[in-house]
Amino acid sequence: MSISGRQNLGRARRLVLKIGSAVLTHNADMSLDRGVFCRIIEMIAELREAGREVIVVTSGAVALGRSVIGCPRPDRQKNLPTLQALAGIGQSLLMEYYENELNYYGLHSAQILLTRADLEDRARFSNARRTVEALLEMGVVPIVNENDAVANDQIRFGDNDTLSARVAVMTRADLLVIMSDIDAVYTANPKEDATAKRIEQIEAFDPSLDIFAKDSNSDVGTGGMITKIAAARMCARMGISTLIMRGKSPKLLQRALSGGDIGTLLYSDEPRQTLHKTWIQSLQANGRICCDDGAQRAIVSEGCSLLPKGIVRVEGEFDQGEGVEIADAQGAVFAKGIAVYDARAIRKIAGHHSKDIVDLLGFHILDVVVHRDDLTLL
Repeated sequence: MSISGRQNLGRARRLVLKIGSAVLTHNADMSLDRGVFCRIIEMIAELREAGREVIVVTSGAVALGRSVIGCPRPDRQKNLPTLQALAGIGQSLLMEYYENELNYYGLHSAQILLTRADLEDRARFSNARRTVEALLEMGVVPIVNENDAVANDQIRFGDNDTLSARVAVMTRADLLVIMSDIDAVYTANPKEDATAKRIEQIEAFDPSLDIFAKDSNSDVGTGGMITKIAAARMCARMGISTLIMRGKSPKLLQRALSGGDIGTLLYSDEPRQTLHKTWIQSLQANGRICCDDGAQRAIVSEGCSLLPKGIVRVEGEFDQGEGVEIADAQGAVFAKGIAVYDARAIRKIAGHHSKDIVDLLGFHILDVVVHRDDLTLL
């Protein structure tokens, strides 16, 4: 179900709520803001009572770990072990808070810790999706977080805005709600420009969003407006709209779902895709294959596979079966898919006919470089 306007928000039945660290904690000492937390749990209970399914993507583990130990914010580039240790300390405390408060409303929670590798692997992606589906059927609230205690730089999502978008895509949610210390998207930075105006709603791929998507300098979280817009666009490709709103006023979500003018809605008119295409969209691209105009037309207009004959160059290094971007000759990406051959092999067969593959490589898998069944347009 695509939700393309505020008047349709009430139709959303499966919601992913991303709750940022700056929402859950006091900025001064990183301790839990219990008042806000209790209001969020009350809101979740009301959503459930109204027949909606709720999946929570929560930040806050590292911040709570810092509050327990009493240490300053570590450098995320230089002190990964410290961050992982703080996440381990804070995660159990965070889940205890969720379970205790949800129990007050007769609800239960379940912890799901993910890394990027979990959602890049087809089997693990499917397993994670089935686990969430089973929990929702049981009436349990899934609480998702990045597995910071074991994730490294190569497998980190980097911020929970990205993780929440991937969870929304994985679970085929109707709406992603990013609850942040930022109350909306503005035409300019309202802290610097008195003429800045809140944007009520906007198509997620509107080019005007590129201009003012600047990083935040929050001392608590890791994201900013850049990551929020990127998350909204990831969801929009799957026909999922995103609402960005102030998280410390969670009651406003009910008004938004009733059509109220709250936050900013980044909507999408894109049709839903199959689960396999959804997974391909969520893959991290490890390289790029650039093709000529004829190959691009065949893929876009005729639904064809990418053949070696139409390839003009290969960028990056990737293995067989990994995700790749497909771009035109100028490098503009228009599709994503799964590579049949690795980068080295594709370079050898680029520009040649499919019948020459075995002579050039000494082996043959398929006549195509990316099969149409494993390819999705962006």
